[in-house]
Amino acid sequence: MSIVRAREIALAVVASVALAGCGSVGRFDPNPAHTVDLSGSWTLDRALSDDPKGVLEKLRPKPVKRGDTPPDDGLGDDSGPPAGGGQQGGGQRGGGRSRRGGSQGQPQMAYRNNNDAYTHSTVIRMLQADLARAQSLTIRQAPDQFTLDYGSAVRTFTPGAVSVVSAAWGVADQSSGWKGREFVIQVKPQMGVATVESFSLADDGKHLVEELHMGGGDFPAVKLKRVYARADHPVPRDAPTND
Repeated sequence: MSIVRAREIALAVVASVALAGCGSVGRFDPNPAHTVDLSGSWTLDRALSDDPKGVLEKLRPKPVKRGDTPPDDGLGDDSGPPAGGGQQGGGQRGGGRSRRGGSQGQPQMAYRNNNDAYTHSTVIRMLQADLARAQSLTIRQAPDQFTLDYGSAVRTFTPGAVSVVSAAWGVADQSSGWKGREFVIQVKPQMGVATVESFSLADDGKHLVEELHMGGGDFPAVKLKRVYARADHPVPRDAPTND
């Protein structure tokens, strides 16, 4: 087999794998079913929104069994292992023995398999980052682009597009677009917890409703609804970061 032919086969295999991965997310329309305008500046209405404390508490991992001390996850609450894996050197109560200069593979993996603390704490970090920027936002809506501007971060989407993006878990498939009158963003990592966000107008036309769904599979599903009122002033500007 020639080198050129082998390269063509390899490229075909890579392309088929990428297309198969993108098939794991839904596909949404490039245009809304009816005339919808979500553009404008919005401010969070706490009275109409869900309290995130209950969701955070539900996600907080618990020790495997009484008497065990779980590895530190960096959250300051002794609830799970760190996002980067095991710590270097030293022993841990409730775990096995680690080689000097190596990671605590067996204790960390045992705790992770029993309690999934790594997954829980990663989701908590994702949710905390989302909550920190969600006090206000500006939406810019165009036929070929949908932008969420939080002042400190800007997220831009192409309606109807499916792509591969970086995520807290590594690589994820992302699909965004219109589902009726809602703009939907679905992110499904190869390994990790999937998220679905939707933005729509309330029945009164004066409020923006955002619903965040996280979970699926073996991970407990959680839902958080936020309601925004129209603002007569733009979102305060910080040095933005792009998602």
